[in-house]
Amino acid sequence: MSGPALRPLRGTTVVDLSRMLPGAVLARMLLDLGARLIKIEEPEAGDPMRHLPPLVDGVGAGFCSFFRGAESVCIDLRQARGVSVLRRLAGRADVLVESFRPGTLETWGVGPESLVRDNPRLVVCSLSGFGDEGPEAGRVGHDINFAAWSGLLALIPGGRVPGVQVADVTSALLACSSVLAALLERRRSGRGLHVRQPLAAGPLPFLTFALADAAAGADSAADRLLSGHCPAYRLYLCGDGLELALGALEPKFWEGFVDAIGIPELAPDGLDPGARGRRATRRVEDKLRTRPREYWLDLAREKNLPVTPVNDLQAARQALREAGLIEQTPVPDGTSLATPAPYTASVGTTPRDPAPRLGEHTERVLDELRPL
Repeated sequence: MSGPALRPLRGTTVVDLSRMLPGAVLARMLLDLGARLIKIEEPEAGDPMRHLPPLVDGVGAGFCSFFRGAESVCIDLRQARGVSVLRRLAGRADVLVESFRPGTLETWGVGPESLVRDNPRLVVCSLSGFGDEGPEAGRVGHDINFAAWSGLLALIPGGRVPGVQVADVTSALLACSSVLAALLERRRSGRGLHVRQPLAAGPLPFLTFALADAAAGADSAADRLLSGHCPAYRLYLCGDGLELALGALEPKFWEGFVDAIGIPELAPDGLDPGARGRRATRRVEDKLRTRPREYWLDLAREKNLPVTPVNDLQAARQALREAGLIEQTPVPDGTSLATPAPYTASVGTTPRDPAPRLGEHTERVLDELRPL
């Protein structure tokens, strides 16, 4: 799904000190919106995502997808020269992104507040684990820790690990909103600021209903309606052993579904999590097992009902490609990978340059910093 050549962040320079997925998702969005992204990497190793298999021409496929169009600059922030280069880069940048533990940059003399004092128009975005307040401040963690600590895992049936990095990705999306808002505020005030995005806060949008319900003294609506306990919102196995997903929360969709499959008498039971709902679920299961999945999907398409296949990744790639949500991404060896199109397709476009080799742009960027 190629968006127009709008790229509203063109002319905006982002210096990215972050590592791993949260910073990568944020980088991908800023690049697609037109920003110039200078990725600061450690000499020799670089971002650990470079080494996560599978490798394409020696570079992690995920890194190739997230950082296409970025520039790689290698400097050692534990050395005085590296700190000096960072300070000069920050002095010319619009945005700086970092994901160190709170206080780390301050030990090197380039803390966020110091950088904003030196460049009053700079927006600094700090991605930290648990933020800088409360007893968990400064602790390290990964997505599973943030999902567990925040209560998100308690809402997943069986307490299973999601298999995707929910807190990391959502935190990055929230951070992007904060960065864009800070740039908009800078247009009004002329001043940048330091925005903070704890990764442990990433699950909060998913928990809003549950926390509000708990505060009001009730069981979570998510637990009642969205956990697969109700017949109208769950997965069902079909006659060929393949699954479909039914999302008929609205009565009209549930009624249309049970009418279409020939058991309209179940119309009152779609959202019942109790005995009636369990009986309705068993009847729907028995009915769907009489035909292969494609038969029921065709019926749902004809009636425009919220029924979809449970795709494996191979089938999902094909479906996403047909919907224009996957495109070819260039990689350093001149070939390409099928990867997600811009997340903000209506205003973003994918840079055509591949992800950079480690340190590929170091000399060019350092040349820009030298006085004329």
